[in-house]
Amino acid sequence: MVFVSSDGEPPFERNIRVYPLNPENPQQPFININILSPNLDPMAYPIFFPYGEPGWQPNWRCESYQGAQGNQSRVNVTILQYKSALTVVLDDFNPIISAGKLIRQWIVDSYLQVEANNLNFIRTHQQQLRTELYQGLADRNSSNPVLII
Repeated sequence: MVFVSSDGEPPFERNIRVYPLNPENPQQPFININILSPNLDPMAYPIFFPYGEPGWQPNWRCESYQGAQGNQSRVNVTILQYKSALTVVLDDFNPIISAGKLIRQWIVDSYLQVEANNLNFIRTHQQQLRTELYQGLADRNSSNPVLII
């Protein structure tokens, strides 16, 4: 996977556009699709999702599963867990595993979605992430100052 951007950051928006039959705004005849949209996989890979069922969504919960700890009955499903579950062979046939060379493109797209979700989390939770980092630094400097050269 190769990307080029002016600021050196991986792109969060992809160039996936849908041209509806009757656009709401004639000045903009297309709709951009977000990389984390649950409709992205069914639109990009209709052979894998012939019924158009939506894919992973943020804050998607699993009612229960074998690995749940203690009384934890509802657990958030990450996009990586969801994509991994799609590659499991439950019966004799899995359309994703049996797709030949198309699985390579799906894996690259899935990796890009996982990384975009991780970067989105970091972007939207900066205050929380940096608060913890600075708390440890403030504790260290107040008790015993250290000179770093």
